[in-house]
Amino acid sequence: MSLNVQHHPQELKDPEKSDASLASLPDGDVVELTVEQKKAERRFVWKLDLFFLTYGWLSYVFKYLDQSNISNAYVSGMQTDLALYGNQLNYFTTYFNIGYILILYPSIIIISRIGPHWWLPSLELIWGILTACLSLVKDYKQVYVIRAFMGLAEGSAWPGWFTLLSAWYTPQEVALRMSLYNIAQSVASMFAGVLQAAMYTHLNGWMLLLNGIMTIVVALAGYLLIPGFPTRPNPLARWYLTPEGLDIAQRRNARIKRVDSRPLTFKTFFAQFLRWELWVMGIGVWVLGGLTTPITYFNLYLKSLTKADGTKEYSVAQLNYIPTGGAAIAIVFMLVLPYLSDKTGKRAPFLIFNSLLGIFSSAVIAARPANRSFYMAGYFLMYAVQAGFLVLCAWISDVCGGRPELRTVIYASGTCISYILSATYPLKAYPASQAPNWKIGAKMNIGTFAVSIPVILLAVYLSRKQARFTGTPSRFFG
Repeated sequence: MSLNVQHHPQELKDPEKSDASLASLPDGDVVELTVEQKKAERRFVWKLDLFFLTYGWLSYVFKYLDQSNISNAYVSGMQTDLALYGNQLNYFTTYFNIGYILILYPSIIIISRIGPHWWLPSLELIWGILTACLSLVKDYKQVYVIRAFMGLAEGSAWPGWFTLLSAWYTPQEVALRMSLYNIAQSVASMFAGVLQAAMYTHLNGWMLLLNGIMTIVVALAGYLLIPGFPTRPNPLARWYLTPEGLDIAQRRNARIKRVDSRPLTFKTFFAQFLRWELWVMGIGVWVLGGLTTPITYFNLYLKSLTKADGTKEYSVAQLNYIPTGGAAIAIVFMLVLPYLSDKTGKRAPFLIFNSLLGIFSSAVIAARPANRSFYMAGYFLMYAVQAGFLVLCAWISDVCGGRPELRTVIYASGTCISYILSATYPLKAYPASQAPNWKIGAKMNIGTFAVSIPVILLAVYLSRKQARFTGTPSRFFG
């Protein structure tokens, strides 16, 4: 594997590696917009935020609800109803992740060819139906099968949406928009706990069916709201995506030398695996600095706590309510870190801060302090660590603006490796049978966060070296 970062000037003129619209904008040019042009761009971005981003946010809320409610259902009666034992909760996640991983790479090729505005809502429709079917299961084997197919249906969503955000928003906007989209996960986490607690009290057994029905409704709206790509827009979205707006989008991309998405071939796809950006940023920084596994099992720690008389410390409703505090912390950090990163034009310092926070949080969980408040603080801070990878994704969007295929493959690869770890890592590091006193889990997290820091510095060095050859703006250095 080569980490060669040299690029030759003629590479930007190759039609396979660049876009004709960039020819009129030599490296280093700064385009000064008129007052009217600035107003038109603000109106265009406002429309994108209102229709495209708002829909994406709502879609992700229901995606995460459908994906994660199995844990809420487990502590709210499923464990007893289906006579579950041992590590079956881990295997519910594992089978989902297997399906998710299998669809990732085929999905990005399909999206590049038929368009995200057809592919993404169609798969969302399927996973909504499958979520509703979970309410009818009679044993754990049926859950395994449905969860695997749910993974196949959901695997396209996250990398597909981040590819779309990278195609429509500029470097001064993209980290915050990625954050606003991804905050849906934390909101869904809060909503899932509150809703599951309410459903357990009033309508026990209907949670998964309700999730599925809501997801189906949202999926149908996607055919009208997902914009496609700037040079290949969704014809059904013309009611808000006007020709003037498309012209603005294409001119914005030309200004920052960004190339719009093109159909991926197998040759182009495999060529991206020779790029340093994929191995250092898309796998190295992404995986090492993003292992927040402990929060998945926070409610198992809470469930283990007892009072002095031996009774449970928290009720079923409280087991669902308490983790919403962590989701709220995640929302704050997901807004603040990407916003500051966009405004300062820096990515790496915020990623290093995030890794240091991960080390501290993991150390608290590993130490198992007698003070329960301090112990819980370790879990709550781990929620905040989720903000870091959004800054990383914005950095990837910056660095790969002229190579849309590389950007898409990195998003899929980082997601793929993360889900492979999610499918295997908890079985050894955080087995449910050891909860809440896992032997090695948090200790391994300390190591991964620590190693991520020199990898971030390596990415800074390589991106700076690349920028000198390509004339990329200094903000892309990291």
